[in-house]
Amino acid sequence: MKIVRIIAAVLLALGAFTVYSQNTVTPVEEINMVDAEGLKQGKWERIYPNGKLMYKATFKDDKPVGEMIRYHSNGKMMARIVYDEAGVNGQGELYDENGRKVAEGRYIGNNKEGEWLFYNSKGVLISRENYKDNLKDGESYTYYENGKPALLTTWKDGVQQGPETQWYSSGATRVTTSFTNGKLHGPYTVYFENGNREIYGMYNMDQLDGTWFFFTALGQLDYKLTFENGVPKEQDILELRENERFSEFEKNRGRLKDPEHFKDDPDSYMMDR
Repeated sequence: MKIVRIIAAVLLALGAFTVYSQNTVTPVEEINMVDAEGLKQGKWERIYPNGKLMYKATFKDDKPVGEMIRYHSNGKMMARIVYDEAGVNGQGELYDENGRKVAEGRYIGNNKEGEWLFYNSKGVLISRENYKDNLKDGESYTYYENGKPALLTTWKDGVQQGPETQWYSSGATRVTTSFTNGKLHGPYTVYFENGNREIYGMYNMDQLDGTWFFFTALGQLDYKLTFENGVPKEQDILELRENERFSEFEKNRGRLKDPEHFKDDPDSYMMDR
């Protein structure tokens, strides 16, 4: 997905400076210079095979300082990061191939840190995520285009941990559940948009466990199923139409995690480019 590709390309660009320096024999107009200790100094640039500028930056003692700009191969700006004088903290903005801003946030070195905001092609905020050492950490929100939250997840060191809530676009609660070490664990409740429960049961490390209750839209108990190791004991009750009903909610649960369909994990996405 494009956002992750942009972030990864920026990180690869930083590493590419080092590789490129090793292939530079003589400086050209004092660009792409290294000192006697092999540290990058001054202005650095690199060009795409089509002749367009790939990136430009200024280095001091091997660290980027001031403005670093990375471009798409069509010449449009891919990323703009402004580093402090120490070359440690940078404020970044990422853009797609049409020049639209798709993300913004802070870097410490090459790692995302703190709050990052992600936007769709219309410029609408679709996600707000928190990072620590380049890993998701804390609360992450995904939004509908109307600005209302679609999903709230919690993370620790890049692993989903703690409560998760999903909402309908109207603002009504759709699903409440929780995760332990990246797996569904504990109560799992699906709601009708009118607020009544539709499904209630327990997960045990990603497997349905114990008795699950299925209700009508009016709040009346429809039927029950007992699960052991994720398998229902009452196969005769689990008719095809009911199985499809439950599967639809599981499918929607996964889809709501990524309603904009182009942002998932901002790091691995860009590596696919």
